Amino acid sequence: MAKEKCRICLHEGELLNNIFLLHGTSTIAMKIMSLANIQIYPRDGLPETICSKCVKILDKCIQFVTLCENSDLKLRSLTNIQNSDQVQCDNSVEVLNYDKTSMRSDINYAKKSDELDDISLNGNNIIDGRDVSRKIKHNQLLGLNTNNEDLNVVDGRKTQKQQCFTCGKVMSSRFRLKTHLRTHTGERPFSCLHCGKNFSLAQNLKVHMRIHTGEKPLKCPVCGECFAQSAGLAAHKRKHTGQLPYRCLLCPRMFRTVGHLQYHVRRHTGEKNFECDSCGRAFITRSDLKQHLLIHSGDRPHVCCICGLRLTRASHLKRHIQRTHSNTKMMVCGYCSQKFTQKTEFENHKKKHIDTEDKL
Repeated sequence: MAKEKCRICLHEGELLNNIFLLHGTSTIAMKIMSLANIQIYPRDGLPETICSKCVKILDKCIQFVTLCENSDLKLRSLTNIQNSDQVQCDNSVEVLNYDKTSMRSDINYAKKSDELDDISLNGNNIIDGRDVSRKIKHNQLLGLNTNNEDLNVVDGRKTQKQQCFTCGKVMSSRFRLKTHLRTHTGERPFSCLHCGKNFSLAQNLKVHMRIHTGEKPLKCPVCGECFAQSAGLAAHKRKHTGQLPYRCLLCPRMFRTVGHLQYHVRRHTGEKNFECDSCGRAFITRSDLKQHLLIHSGDRPHVCCICGLRLTRASHLKRHIQRTHSNTKMMVCGYCSQKFTQKTEFENHKKKHIDTEDKL
């Protein structure tokens, strides 16, 4: 079946949108399945587009259902007959005997999704015989795959796999899906109390806190150096193994970390996205900009613990200690007796003497 047509009205040539795109707080497909007794999955062989006219009709239907529910809630609260709701609901089901009443329960259930979150936080999504149909409808609102073959038995309990309708990725539980959806919505509910940085997962915030606490629980088995994050330890281990997994596509150079590669590529492209507000000078990385801002502020945050000299860069402090306070063996030039602590400077100095002799 051709995919260049509206999945709802089947008209072609209209302005079409992807049916799995976010539309408000959920995807168009989720909203359709909450109203109609149909299933819409990615790559199911049917059209994955919907026209603008059908989207407008869908919005009007949802608005009407919401209006009905809000009005009913207000009336019941005013007349104080909430205790008889269940009896009235049972009677209406017997009189109408109409399957479409599931539409209201679906939307009401979506509002109560927080109740299911308490179950999901314990691990897998636990489903008993009485709740299967209700939770399947709830999953349809979230864009989840609800096929029976996705129900597995774990420790005597039924668990259900969940599918993201945005990218199609299948997750092991509803809790896993909930955290995964934040990669699409950009939601970052976990905030650092020290610096205000936000994270999508509590575990990421926990690891970030090590920056403020100074905790470094990860140790290199080769040299014993400690790290706060596993990524830092993995990159450090490549120093010992010599592994350079990141290759530049513009030249033969290879790098130990993806950050070093990105910095190198920007040297090729000339990309400088970080601009100084004071002088307009642009830099490749944010850290380069922060280092430059010390020139304008006059700050010298790096202090020598021996003599108290203040310097702007950590590399300058390291060089100062090596040259001034270190007992490192001095390298003496055989031509002029000049002394050096840095091997590179010593080699460059000797080359000057050699070049001078060659000219003579």
